[in-house]
Amino acid sequence: MSLRIIDVRARLPASRHRKYSSRRLAAISRLVVHHSGTDGGTPESFAAYHTYTLGWPGIGYHYVIARDGTVYKTNALSAVSYHARGANLNGVGVCLVGDFNRGRPAEAQLQSLRELLRVLGLHLPGAQVTLHREVPGSRTSCPGRNFTRELLLG
Repeated sequence: MSLRIIDVRARLPASRHRKYSSRRLAAISRLVVHHSGTDGGTPESFAAYHTYTLGWPGIGYHYVIARDGTVYKTNALSAVSYHARGANLNGVGVCLVGDFNRGRPAEAQLQSLRELLRVLGLHLPGAQVTLHREVPGSRTSCPGRNFTRELLLG
């Protein structure tokens, strides 16, 4: 599978006054998998919620994967975005659209996720994959009860 990533960073809602801090790529040690917790949504709708409702500098995720498997780049890897308290400084947030407490990810999403994690792993040697609920101190089921580590294996 050849992964195609669509860079939508320039068109996402973001704060005019607040910016995420930056980090060196060498600081990244984990890739954190999330679900949106919604039946649908787009990078634009998530960015609007994070920015205008939560007051964040912009979207919290670095990548969003749609149900059809399309991968969107939503933040620079160097951005210390808000996606998982306790893992923001060293983590890259990858969000799959869907509520996986109620359903399962689409196979196209899983294929894209596996390929994205492989590609990111090549650029970030040693980065470990973490489910959001596995981040110490997290009080969430994210990425949902129906999302297990086995899904990452294929």
